[in-house]
Amino acid sequence: MAKILVIDDELFYREIIKELLEKEGHKVFSASNAREGLDLVRQVEPDLSLVDIVLPGNMDGLAVLFKLKQIYPEMPVIMLSAYDDKKLILSALRRGAFDYLPKPIAGPELKHTVDQALERFQLIQERDAKLSRLANLEQGAGQLTQFVKGKIRIEEVANAYQLLETTLDLVSQVLECERVSVMLFEPAENKLKVVASKGMSKSLIKKESREPKATVSGWVFEHKEAVLVKDLNTDTRFQASEYSSSYKTNSFVIAPLMVGGVVVGTINANDKTKGENFDEDDLVLLKTFSHQIALTLQYLQAIAELEREKKRLELMAGLEKILVEERDPQVMLKQILKKCQEMMEVICASIYLKDEHTSELIHRVGWDGARELKVKHRIALGKSTTGMVAEQDKTVIINNPSSEKTFSQAIEWMGEGTIKNYIASPIKISERVIGVIRLLNRREGEFKKQDEIFLEEVAKLVGIALRNLELYQRLKRSVEELVQTNQMLSRANQELEIKTRELELLRKKR
Repeated sequence: MAKILVIDDELFYREIIKELLEKEGHKVFSASNAREGLDLVRQVEPDLSLVDIVLPGNMDGLAVLFKLKQIYPEMPVIMLSAYDDKKLILSALRRGAFDYLPKPIAGPELKHTVDQALERFQLIQERDAKLSRLANLEQGAGQLTQFVKGKIRIEEVANAYQLLETTLDLVSQVLECERVSVMLFEPAENKLKVVASKGMSKSLIKKESREPKATVSGWVFEHKEAVLVKDLNTDTRFQASEYSSSYKTNSFVIAPLMVGGVVVGTINANDKTKGENFDEDDLVLLKTFSHQIALTLQYLQAIAELEREKKRLELMAGLEKILVEERDPQVMLKQILKKCQEMMEVICASIYLKDEHTSELIHRVGWDGARELKVKHRIALGKSTTGMVAEQDKTVIINNPSSEKTFSQAIEWMGEGTIKNYIASPIKISERVIGVIRLLNRREGEFKKQDEIFLEEVAKLVGIALRNLELYQRLKRSVEELVQTNQMLSRANQELEIKTRELELLRKKR
């Protein structure tokens, strides 16, 4: 429900507009003149105003529009007029009016225009709120970082993960072991993955990152219980085949990492320096360190979440600024896509729009690194993954395209190179799919669930941009046609005057 102000000197129009809008659930306030309307604006702080261009007294509708934009610059104003004066209408639009409605007012047209204006107003409010929240997040991130450093008492730490690596060095020294690792659970891949380690090669890290059910670390993760294995060959709880032969000894200790009462991963210690077995004292020490590391992880997660949210808000604010300020559709799409490419850290980004005549998606704009993509590329609806995104109206993430039967490299991409990972989301106008925004090959890592939510927000903005541009271009064409008509009439009048003079001269000669 929105608060809407109607300023019109005719009671009939005030009442009919109020009746129509209250049926839609809005709260409507009415004023019969400019002064009364401006007083109401300050009292009720409306979300939208409808103002008649012709008003009694020394203030007309254009003057009221100017005052309203001074009081609430972002509030949309719809102008009303019983006179089809195109110059007056264009003047109002140039002064910041959202739209114009002719009298007599048609109910469906009123509802449609009001809905559009309120949606635009909500978009601007959301942008301002996000900018405000972004400022708060920047302040909070700085405070949180300082708090973490003070709590852990480690100075001059270059980045957050050095905290973890420093702690692992300490674990290795105290337990007198060669290898220590922290594994965190990755829900999207259903894997425990090594995120920090001491004394492990890249190949071993890759080998150890696997599904929990196949490892002793997975057992600790599932049962939330620390484990001491003195000799895997004689321990009846686990089979020796589950333990990697890359380690020097069959003895190890593993403890769960708990954050907020939830197990998020494990800390593992392997290979005593002198080759002896781990004992109960080692288990107690590792459990103590696990609490310290869990605390570190908790702070790291908080900082990472703040950074992700900050990054998302920065992008959304940037996109909404482009949406509000840019009028050229091609330039707007290029700028939106470039901003998305940079913030999502992908190599290739493209927007495809639907051709209603051929049922194909046509490449409209794209970026491949710093190079603008100018290619003639079409993808049929339902073909490969991008075509299915448009046809089925759903976002798709693929981090291993070679394993997907429906994914076709030949259909998706005509350029050089291989698609390593993929995310695409449908672009819609009024729930109707009109295209797809697609990102390929993240520079580091894989696409995750939060990327899906994020790209859907971007796709929504692209849809709004395309719809607003369509409306703007229609109005622009209408004004241009009016100017051409006026020019033709002017030339016709000039020719008529010339003919009239010639006729008068002929009469005088007679």
